[in-house]
Amino acid sequence: MHPTDEDDIESDGTYRVAPEDMKRDDMKRDAQELRRVREVKPTRAATTRSSETREAHTQDDETEGDEHGGEESDENHDESHDENHDDSLPPPISRPANPKPWLVIAAATTAFLMIAWLAGAPQLVVPEPSSDGSPIIPELGFFERLAGVARTAVYLALATLGGVFGVLCLAFLRQRPVGDVIALFAKVLAIVAIGMLVWLVPSEIRFVKQTLNVLGVPLLAGLCAMPVLRLAPRDAALATAFTMMGMLLLVLVAHTVVWAAG
Repeated sequence: MHPTDEDDIESDGTYRVAPEDMKRDDMKRDAQELRRVREVKPTRAATTRSSETREAHTQDDETEGDEHGGEESDENHDESHDENHDDSLPPPISRPANPKPWLVIAAATTAFLMIAWLAGAPQLVVPEPSSDGSPIIPELGFFERLAGVARTAVYLALATLGGVFGVLCLAFLRQRPVGDVIALFAKVLAIVAIGMLVWLVPSEIRFVKQTLNVLGVPLLAGLCAMPVLRLAPRDAALATAFTMMGMLLLVLVAHTVVWAAG
C-alpha cells in the first residue's frame, strides 16, 4: 500500500509504519553494523600484531643489551679479579734475570780459589800443633794442591745442589713461587763460590780454622742470599738451615755409596 494513502496517516499527521518495514530497517542496520565490525576486526588485529611485534623487538634488544652488558661486566669482573689475585700473590724467590753475570761471578771466584790452591797459599792449610805448642803450617805438595782444586770443584757442585734444595724448601714452607729456575741455579752457584772464599781467611788456631772451613761457607752464603735473592734475615736463615740439611743428606748418601761399593 502506498504510504500516502489515508489509511496510513495517523491522527497527529505522521505516517503509520508497518511492522514488516520496521523489521527490514532493523535487519539493514544489523547488516551494516556487522560489516563495520568485520572491517574493524582485521584492522585491530593488524594493529595489535604490529604493536606486539614492536614490543617483542624492544624486549629482544633489551635482552641482548643486558646480555652484552652482563658479559662485559663479567669480563671486567674477571679481569679485575685476576689483577687482584695477581697482586695478592707473593713475589717469586728467583725473579727473572739474566744468568750470565752470575755465572761469570761464580767462574771468576772459583778460578781465583783454584789458582790459590795451585799456588799453595798457606791460608788454605789447616795448622798443625807442634811439640812446643806453636802452630805449624805445612807446605802443600803437588798432589795436595791438585786435590785442593778437585775438592773445590766437587764442593762447589754439591753445595750448589744443597743451596737449591734449601731455597725450594723455603719456597714450599712460605708458599711462594720459585720463579726463574735457571737464574736460581746461577745465583746459588755465585753465592756458594763467594762463600768459599772463607777458606782463604788465615788463622793460626786449628779449631778456628776448621770452624771457618766448615761453618764459614754457609754463614757467608746466607748473608749473600739476602741481597741476591732478596730474602728477609729469617728466610735467609731458614734457607741456610735447609741447605746444611741437604748437604748432610748428600754426605750420608756418599758414605752409603762408598760403604756399599766397599
